[in-house]
Amino acid sequence: MGEITIREAATTDRAAVEDCMAELQAYERNLESNRVDPEAIRVKYIDRLLTECGKADGSILVAEQHGRVVGFVCILCRVESQEIVEQETEYAYITDLVVLESQRNAGIGTELMRAAETRACSRGATRLRVNVLAANIGAYRLYHKLGYSDREVMLEKRIGV
Repeated sequence: MGEITIREAATTDRAAVEDCMAELQAYERNLESNRVDPEAIRVKYIDRLLTECGKADGSILVAEQHGRVVGFVCILCRVESQEIVEQETEYAYITDLVVLESQRNAGIGTELMRAAETRACSRGATRLRVNVLAANIGAYRLYHKLGYSDREVMLEKRIGV
């Protein structure tokens, strides 16, 4: 398999990060019919992640193997909840975790998540949140294995169609 290095994404990683995002979007599109074509949003999506990183003390960390980016995680370390019912309003948030399909089930997602947790802790975060599609059982199991627990469940029903 080869050694994995987790590091801060560099400007030169942009195309590889976009490729990872597009692969995730294509995968999720098979799980959720409301997902758009990845090619239509890949550039805008990464632009948005970088903007959010700038606002919320965030980072994109990449997993590199044999000089090739095989996945990434985006961590926003200082997100302010807009929920007035919450007592502690600041938290860290994983916007995306992606491992290329050919590299899945090799521990790369776990390494990326641990690096994101370390980054969030170093920035003073005491809570970390991540969302997952209900149909993405693999990711859901990974998060539970790493100690995450269900916080809220959002249900959806198509109506009027």
